[in-house]
Amino acid sequence: MRSGPISGGYGHQATYDVNGMLIRSPIAAGTADMAAPYHANDTLRARTGNKHLKQDVQPFLRALQLDGNPVLPRDINRNLNRPCIYMGLNTDKYVEKRPVLP
Repeated sequence: MRSGPISGGYGHQATYDVNGMLIRSPIAAGTADMAAPYHANDTLRARTGNKHLKQDVQPFLRALQLDGNPVLPRDINRNLNRPCIYMGLNTDKYVEKRPVLP
């Protein structure tokens, strides 16, 4: 689930397991967004374009790959082509800047 963007364009994601329980441990958990996804709000889309992709999605993918995960984006960067197998220093740095819990 995603929050609506707040002032400044920030947002947050939450991920739940099959029993509806909030996932709190990275990297399966949702994280804070530096820029809310443009599809969350049409007005925000006009102002920010693809900031979410550049500031949140691509850095996350790079961190996963730098940590040795052989993952590639698919479905317009909404899913990965395989599961992540390792959370290392680069992914830790990403989550430190974009925490799971606000």
